[in-house]
Amino acid sequence: MAAIEANYKELREAILFLKESCVMTNVVEMKVNLHCDECIRKILKAIKKIEDIEAYDVDTQLNKVTVTGNVTDEQVIKVLQKVRKTAVKWDQANQTLFPN
Repeated sequence: MAAIEANYKELREAILFLKESCVMTNVVEMKVNLHCDECIRKILKAIKKIEDIEAYDVDTQLNKVTVTGNVTDEQVIKVLQKVRKTAVKWDQANQTLFPN
């Protein structure tokens, strides 16, 4: 019985380790009104504060912000709202956004 309990404990620890080490990588794409250099600077500064990001990109021609890492759409939207930017998911984006 003690051997079974020891094996169970080891298995449980291994599962916990795997859960912690498996970081989900997501690509979050948002449409954001990028109309000046100051806006871009604020957006970049805000995005850099998000934990567990691997990469980010701001495409001024497409008005598109892309964030890659252990991040959700909601996290990116919330961070952009803090710098007073309206963001919508890229797949739901219309051609125009309300100006900020």
